[in-house]
Amino acid sequence: MLQLHQSVAAAIALYMLILGIWGLVAAARSGVTPSYRGSLAVAEVLTLVEAAIGGLLLVAGDRPGDPLHFLYGALVPLGIPATYIFAHTRSPRRAALLYGIATLFIVGLTIRAIMTGRPS
Repeated sequence: MLQLHQSVAAAIALYMLILGIWGLVAAARSGVTPSYRGSLAVAEVLTLVEAAIGGLLLVAGDRPGDPLHFLYGALVPLGIPATYIFAHTRSPRRAALLYGIATLFIVGLTIRAIMTGRPS
């Protein structure tokens, strides 16, 4: 189960990196498209699955190396919905820029969660 948790975390980091670059390119071109919104939804589901796996590990008695892991792990699934609050009333290009920046920030949060999850 721990290996699955680590693998999904790595997938989230890579997927968010792709979404971040895509969002920045979209901001320079056309803005948020339906396919980009769908990809953001997939990313959100992936973060929720990761949180559920982490919850199962916690119930099973597995603890991360650093308690900050819980903070980073809680912030990752909140990133896209929080960005939506600010982005949904903006122009498509501005929204793409906001999502691009937010998903790149989520990459950083995910990397920090991975780093603090390892036993010291």
